[in-house]
Amino acid sequence: MAGSGSEKRQRNIICSVRFTTTEYALVCVNADQASLTVASYLRAAGAKLQLPPAGHCPSIDRQMTSQLMAVMGEAATAFRDAAHLVDPDLAETTMNNINEYRIVLFESMGRAP
Repeated sequence: MAGSGSEKRQRNIICSVRFTTTEYALVCVNADQASLTVASYLRAAGAKLQLPPAGHCPSIDRQMTSQLMAVMGEAATAFRDAAHLVDPDLAETTMNNINEYRIVLFESMGRAP
């Protein structure tokens, strides 16, 4: 525990990064698979360092993720049924985004979409 406080004091530079929702989801999945926080994962990947040993990062809640995938499936069905009410380009973009999110969730659980 003493080492963690010392590490925090040594890291005095903060770097902000912007991600798309899909990019951030992929980063989170990769960090989770390495059992690291997103910050630790990005620090190691960005500096091309060997990933640190698995830290104190909770793994993905599989039950919650399954529930989220089910709700997204229901939302996609509802949106598909109402797609004729909105701009066709918006409908296509929205459906593509929902599909990408579901794929990321499947992959985060080690399952094929």
